[in-house]
Amino acid sequence: MQITEIKVSGLIDFAQGNLWQNLSPKPITLLRAFSQSKNPRANADDVALLIAYEGNQLLGLVGLLPDFIHGESSMPASSNSCWWVDPQKGKHLAVPLFMKAFALCNQKMFMTDCTPHTLQILVRTNWFDFPETPSGMRGFLKLNLHEVLPSKFPSTWKFKNLLKLGDYCLNTLLFSYLKWKQNRFRKIGIEVEYLSSLNEEMHQFIDVHSHDEFIRRSGFDLEWIVQNPWISRINNEKCGVLEEYPFSHLVKHFKQYFVKITDSGQSVGLVLISLRDGHLKVPYSYFHENHAQQVIKVIYRECLLQKAVTLTVFSPGLVKRMSTDPQPFIFKKRIKRLIAISKQLSDSYQKYPVLQDGDGDIVFT
Repeated sequence: MQITEIKVSGLIDFAQGNLWQNLSPKPITLLRAFSQSKNPRANADDVALLIAYEGNQLLGLVGLLPDFIHGESSMPASSNSCWWVDPQKGKHLAVPLFMKAFALCNQKMFMTDCTPHTLQILVRTNWFDFPETPSGMRGFLKLNLHEVLPSKFPSTWKFKNLLKLGDYCLNTLLFSYLKWKQNRFRKIGIEVEYLSSLNEEMHQFIDVHSHDEFIRRSGFDLEWIVQNPWISRINNEKCGVLEEYPFSHLVKHFKQYFVKITDSGQSVGLVLISLRDGHLKVPYSYFHENHAQQVIKVIYRECLLQKAVTLTVFSPGLVKRMSTDPQPFIFKKRIKRLIAISKQLSDSYQKYPVLQDGDGDIVFT
């Protein structure tokens, strides 16, 4: 068995080399390698990927996404971007690989979307703190039991087609009601501008509205994210062999874009919209609390224009408006996000306790 470290500067060569070509499954997609190689917060010698393999068999991997705390290059850290081992041959490698990755980033690691299973493992290490975070909100604009039930109860997967038919019938019955309920959100009386890039005004707007953030990404960071996704559409000719990758990365529809919000000639908000197979999220949002109502109206309008199935937000200002203001959903529910902050970063998190919805690697997935 061999364990190999791949640095940021070597990602593209690795993803185009013989070892990557022969390994099964693949430890990284070519799209992701290109994206991470351009990470504006990474140094060339930062380790981005740690893999264990025997012959052509990938046994395990841990990914690192170099970052800065509060946007300061003097405070480097990394988020854990992936952690996988072969369920049969790699079980014994899960913790040793993670320990090595933890050491490679000088024990300055954070995770912004842990699974309960991962959290259980991390608790036993005593290396992390697990701060309580504000609840998010998920609103359903259509019924989608054919997605929800199989994800929670795998035994219902065999009934997915029947559930899909049921969703179609119920959504058809609800069509007139939903159209009436949602029409009020199509005309909002607020100026909306779609941006492919951010000008100096928007860079400054982001800076002004991010002073308490733990990660505090800049406008340049956000442009890197939008221009270098990790997800590819299924009809993309470049997909090919990437189907062997152990994480979800191929979808039918995916796009991200900026929306600038202006009211009475004044810039009051900027949001990054992410739409993946009908599920809309807002990885980054910048606004003063006084303008949260205008911002949520614009987001609702985007949900309707994009024919979204769900909307998910964690920004406390937006969650508050979703809880109290008129909304276009059939129903909505509170959701939690589990995070882990290594003890070496705990003081920084207490000083800058605000996380954006997309911090870590969430914005890419």
